[in-house]
Amino acid sequence: MNSGRLTYVIVFATILCLAGCSTKPSYYVELTLPGDLSCSGIEIMLLSYDYDGVLDSLAQINNPGPRPDSTELMTLLDEYRNALTRQTRYADSVSSLHERLEKMDVKSIEYKKLYPLFQALEKALQKVSAEQKSTYERYMSTRASYNTMLNEWRQSAYQGFDEFKENIPPERKTKIETTGNDCMVKKLNLPLGDWWLHSEITIPGTNQKLVWDMMLPATGPDSLHILLDESNAERELFFI
Repeated sequence: MNSGRLTYVIVFATILCLAGCSTKPSYYVELTLPGDLSCSGIEIMLLSYDYDGVLDSLAQINNPGPRPDSTELMTLLDEYRNALTRQTRYADSVSSLHERLEKMDVKSIEYKKLYPLFQALEKALQKVSAEQKSTYERYMSTRASYNTMLNEWRQSAYQGFDEFKENIPPERKTKIETTGNDCMVKKLNLPLGDWWLHSEITIPGTNQKLVWDMMLPATGPDSLHILLDESNAERELFFI
């Protein structure tokens, strides 16, 4: 894309960002997370532009071709997770049965009945552990190749994004707030214009994250309460 066209896109997008109403409320952002996840110390990003919308527009302008296909990678990830689940179950069964056998007389009938089962479970555990290791190695190799292709695609698709951000006025630059011990960001006052909120947290022990992307109400009472919880979050997969 030539510099003249890029400048036009940047100026036009910036003008749209600056368009807004004359008064804005104060925002109180509250975060509620599932289970035992801590909701304090979580970053809340405030942007003066629609992040996904800008990237989509750049991709349409730059026309980099189709995004790299992740089907093979996702298939391997599912295989790995299934193997890991089976490995955990076999390991729990082996551990539980071993504890029972430790308390028995090795000459007892019950011990002689259970010991062959213990051996079979141990053998199955070794097999599924080898399968899990092999699948993980194939996944890591495929992921490395995929990430290389994805990074190349992004560089082409989102060319001009750095210039776009540089042309945003200082008062409209991205702001980052952090939730306190009460899981809130209180009395958040933003300059005039439209603002978008973005935040994400990784769910421990999974390859999923909760993502919040929303445009903040531009008008309303003097203060507005914004609740972020599972009901208004998107669950997204990421590659471990």
